[in-house]
Amino acid sequence: EDPSLERVMTGFDFKFFVQSTIWSTKDLDKEIRDGIWFPSSVAKEVLFKSRDRMGTQKAKPLWTEIMELMGGEYKQIKDRFYEEGSR
Repeated sequence: EDPSLERVMTGFDFKFFVQSTIWSTKDLDKEIRDGIWFPSSVAKEVLFKSRDRMGTQKAKPLWTEIMELMGGEYKQIKDRFYEEGSR
């Protein structure tokens, strides 16, 4: 039994994915090599955690948290495109 189910859920507890992208043969591999996409293994706790946008403590957007966790050059890329004050 999951203890998290005993609390009141909000809309931020649910994830809906409604878009799809389709690549031709080997196009995705090329885009990864070209630095357009950055594959990463992400823990389900990070991927599905609530990202409540209400209140004074706003959660980081998913992609910024993943890039920070990847570290190194990926964190630098995140830093170029996302400033802490712009949330």
